Amino acid sequence: MKHSGKSLLICVIGLLAAPQAMAQDFLYQFGYYGFFDNREYFNEFVNDQTIFGSRIYAEAGYAFNADNRIMAGANYLYEFGSKGEWIAPDLTAYYTGRYRNFSLYLGAFPRLNNIMMPMALMSDTIPYYRPNVEGILIDFKTRSFRHNVWIDWVSRQSQQKRESFLLGFSGFARRGLLIYQHHAVMTHLAHSLNDTLDEPIRDNAGFTVMPGLDLSTVSGLDSLTLSAGVLFSYDRIRGVYDFRFPVGFLAEMEIVHQGFGLHGTLYSGESQVITSGDGFYKSTFYGRADVYYQLSKAHINGRVQVSMHFLPGVTDLSMSLVVRAQLDGIFRSHHSNSLK
Repeated sequence: MKHSGKSLLICVIGLLAAPQAMAQDFLYQFGYYGFFDNREYFNEFVNDQTIFGSRIYAEAGYAFNADNRIMAGANYLYEFGSKGEWIAPDLTAYYTGRYRNFSLYLGAFPRLNNIMMPMALMSDTIPYYRPNVEGILIDFKTRSFRHNVWIDWVSRQSQQKRESFLLGFSGFARRGLLIYQHHAVMTHLAHSLNDTLDEPIRDNAGFTVMPGLDLSTVSGLDSLTLSAGVLFSYDRIRGVYDFRFPVGFLAEMEIVHQGFGLHGTLYSGESQVITSGDGFYKSTFYGRADVYYQLSKAHINGRVQVSMHFLPGVTDLSMSLVVRAQLDGIFRSHHSNSLK
C-alpha cells in the first residue's frame, strides 16, 4: 500500500506540474444508450431474464488544456415497464489528466472504454446498471504495452449498507504477431454499522493470464485473434469456510470482417465463484459462441448479437441489441499563453 500511494502521488504531482499552454475550453457531451437483452436460460448457474431499457446521460465541464479537464453530469436509467418505480440517476463528477505515458481518472467517471475485462471476471450486465466507476483509475500506455489499476467503491458503510469495493488491474502487450493480456479483480464485502446483524466478511477475486496470437495482418480479415491461458480465483467467507482456489483452462477466439463477427469462449476446469463475474463459470465446462453484426457511424454505434451457451447436457440461447448515440463539442473556447 505504501508503494502504491507513492506512485499515485508522483503521478498526480506530475500532472499538476506539467506545462500548461493550450486552449481552454468549456465542453459538453450528451448521449443515449438503449439495450434489449433477452436471456433464455435453463440452467442452475444463471437466471433467465429480459433486460430492456434506455439510458440518457449528459456531462459538461472545463478543459484547462489538451491534457487536463473536469466534468460533471448525470446518467439516468429507465427500465421499460417500471413506471412509478423511481431509480435515482448516477451522478458523474471527475477529473481526468494525462502526463506523458500516464493518464488519471479521479471521481465518478464513465466505465465505457476505461475498464475492459473478460466476462469471467466482470459480468456483461454491469454496464446496464452501473455505468460509472466511483473511485480512481491510473493507466500507463506505450505503443506496445498498456497497464492500468483501478478501484471502484460500490457501497459506503452505513446502518443499512455493507461496505463494498472492487479493486482491479489489466495488462496488455504486443510484439509482432504475439499478444498477451492479464486481468484481475478483487471484491471485498465488509460489515455494515449495524452490530446486531451477522454479516461475515467475504474476500473474493479472479485472475486470468492469456497469451495469444493476432493474425489480422496475415489473414485478410479485419481481425483474427486467438488466445489461451488460465483462469483462477479465490473465495472465502470468514467464519463460514476458508480460502478456496479453483483453477481452469480458458481460451478465446475472435474473427471480425466488414462488421460481422464471431467470438468464441471455452472454459474447462474447477467450478469458479467470482462474485463480479458471469455465473456460467460455476460450471466445470462452459462454451460460448457469439455471432454479431456491429455498425459504427460518426455519432452512432449499434450491435445485434445472438449467443449460444454450451453446458453439460444444456444449450441455452440469448439475443441482444444495443444502440449508442453521442454528441460532444465545445460551448466556448478561449486561449491563454499560460495557466498560473
